Amino acid sequence: MEHLGIMTLSSVLKKADHYLDIVDARLDKIKRKLKNNNFTIIAYSAITLDIRYYLNLNRQVKEEFDIFSVFGGPHPTYFPEIIHEPGVDGVCIGEGDYALLDLVNNLTEGKPITNIANWWIKQDGQIFCNSVRPLIKDLDSLCFADRTLFPAFYRINIVASRGCPFKCSFCHARTEFRCRSVDNVIEELKEAKTKTQARFVWFQDLTFNFSVHWLREFSEKYRKEIGLPFSCFVRSDLVTSENMRYLKEAGCFSVSMGIETASDYLRNEIFKKGISKKQIISAAQIIKRYKIKLRASNILCIPGSLEDSFETLRLNIQCRPDYAVAAPLFIYSHTDLCNFLVDHSRFNSGLNPKDYYLFWRSHDYMPNTRKIKNLCRLFSIAVEFPFLLPLLPFLIKFPLYYFYSFLFFIWGEYFNTFRILGGRLLRWKEFIRGLKRNLRRYSYFF
Repeated sequence: MEHLGIMTLSSVLKKADHYLDIVDARLDKIKRKLKNNNFTIIAYSAITLDIRYYLNLNRQVKEEFDIFSVFGGPHPTYFPEIIHEPGVDGVCIGEGDYALLDLVNNLTEGKPITNIANWWIKQDGQIFCNSVRPLIKDLDSLCFADRTLFPAFYRINIVASRGCPFKCSFCHARTEFRCRSVDNVIEELKEAKTKTQARFVWFQDLTFNFSVHWLREFSEKYRKEIGLPFSCFVRSDLVTSENMRYLKEAGCFSVSMGIETASDYLRNEIFKKGISKKQIISAAQIIKRYKIKLRASNILCIPGSLEDSFETLRLNIQCRPDYAVAAPLFIYSHTDLCNFLVDHSRFNSGLNPKDYYLFWRSHDYMPNTRKIKNLCRLFSIAVEFPFLLPLLPFLIKFPLYYFYSFLFFIWGEYFNTFRILGGRLLRWKEFIRGLKRNLRRYSYFF
């Protein structure tokens, strides 16, 4: 699967005549790659879900190879203190487009590396913490993603913007919102079409319906010059008949929208979403009116009752999404939500709110954990078949989490692939590939 961050960094480094390669994050494959090549740096792009695995993997690599190891991506940006972990030589904070290039240039040229902006560097036991450079304002000036880096895939992943203007309490993504021009996005897609056999486009912007004026121009040019079906993320309070019409005319196949919870109090007072239930229902109706597929995402195991979770399920049934998914609330350290829960004593004793592994243990500090986890696994099926709703209070009591998880992964991969991400255009092998990938990635559930 394409990784946009890595692909963009690859383009920047290749433009400066640096050689690079990618490798699966498995110890045997990394060892084989390092033995057969003379690399200067090994770099990991990590989200919180994967950080423990990558840190352990890096320790094993460093035991055998003398190589400079760096970490970047969302988790290191918000938790640069991982620089203290054994084997970690550098941590990139924020945008790495030019920060990584500066580090690679200095390392290969034998220049000092301890004073490069956006980097925390560990050298001779001392840690050098540098300031963060300003965000890149002109996104059109950046290189297009390197589409040759990953195996050919049926789908083009792309972003038209960076940052998020909203202040949800459970999220770290609060950087200044910046947008590419429509022409720049179209040019990258035209280039990507010549290098791949793609039949679908997935816009991974946090909020794609951010500007009706941008969408108006995009709709006309995308339809004429690209013409591929696509999927994107929308925010419910920004959904209007006008912008959904532009999306439909452009060729939008599906959208993903966060419902989060049925409780206005939890959604707005705790999550700080600023969206009413009425707006969510209205947005779903507009999306369905334009015959665009709807994927709804939800958060359970939040500071409320089990009944709140069932109300969320009922709201999803009312909105009639083509695919609904629910996940337990993962609490990130240093977020407003984490601070709120600590201040209001919602956690059991023994929790360290500054622990960046809090993400992994947050469920243990919420009531009805087993029932909520089971409900998450059965959520999609219950929305698809509402007649099962009366049975759920009994089904979630049983210790069948692993079985429910197996059903969830098969059901979820099928519906996400075939209903949401243009699956009618795919062969079955694409579905099997996605299922294997997700089962492998989330094997910690089993």
